[in-house]
Amino acid sequence: MSLKIKIAARLKAKAAGVNLSQKRIDAIVTRAEKGLTEESDDAAIDANLDIINELSPFKEIAALDDHERAKAKKIADDKEAARLKAIEEGKTPEPEPDPNESSTDKLLKALMAKMEKQDAAIAAMAGEKVTNTRRDQYAKALEGTSDAFKTKALKDFDRMNFKDDEDFTSYLTDATEDAKVFIQDDANSGLGNDRPAGSGGSSDTKQKGEASQAEIDAAFKNFKI
Repeated sequence: MSLKIKIAARLKAKAAGVNLSQKRIDAIVTRAEKGLTEESDDAAIDANLDIINELSPFKEIAALDDHERAKAKKIADDKEAARLKAIEEGKTPEPEPDPNESSTDKLLKALMAKMEKQDAAIAAMAGEKVTNTRRDQYAKALEGTSDAFKTKALKDFDRMNFKDDEDFTSYLTDATEDAKVFIQDDANSGLGNDRPAGSGGSSDTKQKGEASQAEIDAAFKNFKI
């Protein structure tokens, strides 16, 4: 019987009931070999094992192993739960790390992921800039209308989406023409209701000031928004 086998047998006898992992057993056997030979008897082997046990109690080592095993199991269970949840929600589960992947490959992958996030951020900023530019153009088309009318029109515009620049340009052209018609109609309506001072006209026939909310809402029926 080889020395390693004899030491392992004595270790199992002395640490009966202690749940040492095979990795721990191999490490203890290697330490216990020091100073022993193939002819060493059980007493010599036990003496070395006792010294090791005093320095690093086998029970404490086993408890640490149990903790590490439980921790590894929890991590594995959590990963599996996350994977199943992602599948259930229709998402793509994160791939398991490749143990053969080099540090260079990991670095390149991290850089690619960072670049993708930056590209997404740039695209979002570009989209926001386009939206703001379109809003400015639309606001310019509303020049000459009342502040209340313009405010409501811009609020409605902020809730709109255009599939492309051509779609927006077509809408802006129509909106500009409609705004001109509204401005002219509003001007004509104001002129038709003017009365000289002291003419005795009723309050309904006095010169109009700012359009009322009801008038604005009525005007919007003919305004393409």
